Amino acid sequence: MKHIGIIGAGLSGLATAKAFLEQGYHVTLIEKAKAIGGVWEKSRSYLNVATQTTRDEYAFSDFPMPSHYPLWPSGEQVQRYLEDYATHFNIISRIRFQATVTQLQFNNGEWRMEVQDVSGNTEIMHFHFVAICTGTFHKPHVPAFKGLESFTGKVLHSSAVNDPALLENKSVAVIGFAKSATDIATLAADRSSECHLLYRKAQWKVPRYFGNVLNMRYLLFSRFSEAFFNCPRKTLFQKILHTAGRPMVWAQWRGLELLLKSQFKLKACGMVPQHKIEDQISCSLGVAPDGFYQKVQEGLIKAQQTEVSYFEGNKLYLQNGKVLTPDLVVCGTGFTQSLPFLEKQYADKIIDSNGTYRLFRNILHPQVPQLGFVGYNSSLFTTLTSEVAANWLVRYVQGELELPAPEAIEQDMEYMANWRQRSRPVSAEFSGTCVAPFNFMHLDQLMRDMGLRTTATRWAPYEFFKPINPKDYRILLQTTVKREYPQPAVYRTAEIVQ
Repeated sequence: MKHIGIIGAGLSGLATAKAFLEQGYHVTLIEKAKAIGGVWEKSRSYLNVATQTTRDEYAFSDFPMPSHYPLWPSGEQVQRYLEDYATHFNIISRIRFQATVTQLQFNNGEWRMEVQDVSGNTEIMHFHFVAICTGTFHKPHVPAFKGLESFTGKVLHSSAVNDPALLENKSVAVIGFAKSATDIATLAADRSSECHLLYRKAQWKVPRYFGNVLNMRYLLFSRFSEAFFNCPRKTLFQKILHTAGRPMVWAQWRGLELLLKSQFKLKACGMVPQHKIEDQISCSLGVAPDGFYQKVQEGLIKAQQTEVSYFEGNKLYLQNGKVLTPDLVVCGTGFTQSLPFLEKQYADKIIDSNGTYRLFRNILHPQVPQLGFVGYNSSLFTTLTSEVAANWLVRYVQGELELPAPEAIEQDMEYMANWRQRSRPVSAEFSGTCVAPFNFMHLDQLMRDMGLRTTATRWAPYEFFKPINPKDYRILLQTTVKREYPQPAVYRTAEIVQ
């Protein structure tokens, strides 16, 4: 029986634990927070946070979200769903909470993990295989603004805005244009004495219902919609579409932009993006909060396209020459990904000089032994891509995958790195760990590696046009052959450092 160490008990860590437990492995999860959930854990969730995709897409294949949940569940509901998932699959007892991995070294064919608890006590654990599941929302990023240390107000990352009192009757300045920034600005507009939104450039946002009629899933979450992106490896249909059919591709995107300009009244808001929508769509694609653009038009959200120059005393100086005196500054400036605990010789192979992760299938590096990643293939429906990656990783550990030779894997990684840099710069977001908008392409690669079918039915037109349905993968993934691992008489799990 092999002992599997999993770092992180967010949705990716839970899916990985479930996949390994089902195959009879001994599993231990290390989680630094008090509870499971990762970015959905209460202490890391901002007020009124909700999913970007519907409850039907944002679910594991064999554990649907409750039907009484709203179509776009709240963060609290997602957290409860993950707790139910962990309880149902007997994962909770395998988790070490409030434990931080401080060092991970490979010695004598196994990983030596140094773990520190909240009291400062250190424990050494040994694992045959380690899965890193800390994901794309690892560390909140607050830019090092000039003069920030002199600011007399409060500065918070968006993930820390979890108390309504922080906004009540305050002058609030929100920095950014991503989901969390516009969500909090929309909320602050109704609670604060004044709300400013400061952004470098306007980004495209999509509605939950296009034209107030068509659910976004039908335009964004199908193989057909994915085909309109210029992907790295094209099918015959995509080759034709992006050569002879190029005018149709152009018309499709420009039509979508016109629809969004009209529905959100972007010109009246002064928020018409200057870039093409197809060049932006990735994991950072934001769903517009209800009422956001209307509040911008009404002046309840005072939006300015500018950047922060510096802080001084109680003032915030902007590059456009204006000066604000906010009580609270909220940085909706994203997260950073890092592996501070991993042995340097391996971390340097995985993360290049630009901070981009170099992983085959976004899961492993051929020169790093007995180590894998789940959740570093973030997508528009990350629950499913993480679940499929977890199953892929189990088969890898079992030696059941038919992968290319190491040289071919290195060539594939190099090809993808060059393609991202040359053809799709937006893929540098999340340190290169986002597979969107090529969600189906990624899933199909993983399924083929496992020798499994890529679609639930053989009716190609239906599969091509229908939106993603995680339930389809429940049956596809159940073809796993379970193996029995004998319980050893003596099992070395940990040693206490005095």
